[in-house]
Amino acid sequence: MFTRISDTRPRCLETLVLDDDSHWRQLVALNLETRLGTMPFLAADGKEALEIMSERPIDVVICDLQMPGMDGLQFLEKARKECSRTQVILVSGDFKAFPTPTRELIDKGALATIPKTEICSTLIDVLQVLQEMPEQRAQMPDWCTRTYKEWFSVN
Repeated sequence: MFTRISDTRPRCLETLVLDDDSHWRQLVALNLETRLGTMPFLAADGKEALEIMSERPIDVVICDLQMPGMDGLQFLEKARKECSRTQVILVSGDFKAFPTPTRELIDKGALATIPKTEICSTLIDVLQVLQEMPEQRAQMPDWCTRTYKEWFSVN
């Protein structure tokens, strides 16, 4: 008699990196590929990201907050309406320069707000949590109520 060992490897998240700066898009993509083993889709603006999301299921979007045309908050609002199961993580080089406070961004549906200086550490850690619990994230009400600092202060 054979016993099947269950596959406990984390599922690769379908990710999309949305940033108008190609340098940042590539930096985030490289980190996702090397540290999580996932190859993200890339978009330079909100319209392109929404088109990608309409063609395939995306688990999480890493979205720059300050972009011309459609900013990160506007994208978040459209994404929540069109793809409610997709999580959006907002990143910014300077959250204070944006008129909406980070707590309000979380209240409007962002999974987390992460400074661009934390892309190599906090972002990867948050995505690893999502990889380990992919089916439960939609049912957990506190997924959308934490700032990046609160993610790792929970027991």
